[in-house]
Amino acid sequence: MLLCRLLGVHRLKTCATNWGGLLVVKGNFLIYAAFSVYLLGILFTAMGVYRLWAGMIKPGRVNWALLPGTVVAEMAYIFGSLITGGEVRRAKLMDGGRGGSGRGGKSSPGSAGEAEPTTETAPKLRHVGPIVAAFMSVLACGAGIVVVHSLLGEPVTEQFTEGRTLGLAERLRELPDSTGAFWEQFACQINLLHRMAATWTELDWKDWRVPLFVYLATCLTIRLAPVRRPLRSTLAAVIVLAGIIALVGVIWKQFDSLVDNLWPLVMYVWASLLFLLWVSLIARGGVGLVRALAGKDAPKTRSRRRETGEE
Repeated sequence: MLLCRLLGVHRLKTCATNWGGLLVVKGNFLIYAAFSVYLLGILFTAMGVYRLWAGMIKPGRVNWALLPGTVVAEMAYIFGSLITGGEVRRAKLMDGGRGGSGRGGKSSPGSAGEAEPTTETAPKLRHVGPIVAAFMSVLACGAGIVVVHSLLGEPVTEQFTEGRTLGLAERLRELPDSTGAFWEQFACQINLLHRMAATWTELDWKDWRVPLFVYLATCLTIRLAPVRRPLRSTLAAVIVLAGIIALVGVIWKQFDSLVDNLWPLVMYVWASLLFLLWVSLIARGGVGLVRALAGKDAPKTRSRRRETGEE
């Protein structure tokens, strides 16, 4: 505003208007930047939750439990491969483990590679093809979450956004730019996790929409992450999706209101994954502690020592 005053009083109004426009553009950019960061956070957290579950329970059972999300993700991935001219050589929702997950085509019994969805493609476009396929998979799961929320999610999101949650969601729209802001954001994340735990205990689970929405949203959210597909392609797809959303927001001003309406849903998805990750880590630690106290890890330890020649 000091620069505006130096330019003259008669141009003060025009300069102030332009300055305000720059501030609005900067604010929108920060919102979309935060949106992109949370998309990446959701992706990595979903991967962590799935790997923890597959390490405690047989992967086949985990994948059967996540079947709705698996169908959406794999069908969208196949569609993305085909529209880029690629060839789908093999597609299985539940692989029996014979094909293996490694390069040598082998997988050890009980590993996370068994009974996982497998889609083998030969992309015509070597680098672009996998990114487009992963983009379609992420887009389909995200659209599925939005559709399920519009049909079934009203009782859950209303309960989640009660009280201070809206204030937390608004504060989390701004990325930290200092050490103090970082710790403030960290405290908000803890409060968001606490609010998620309280929401799931306060929900009316007798309402058929509540368990159905929680189940379908969880399946679609965890399947945002790749299981046996290249991680780099999915990361690139998420970055491209975030860039498209930001570009549309800059060109189409009414898109900001859509992002504002979707932000509580994004916070619900993020908070639910944080809660599942927290519960899974505690369960995994408890299972490991019980196995250690029961002495079930001793034979594995001795066999590893024999392989390394320590005994």
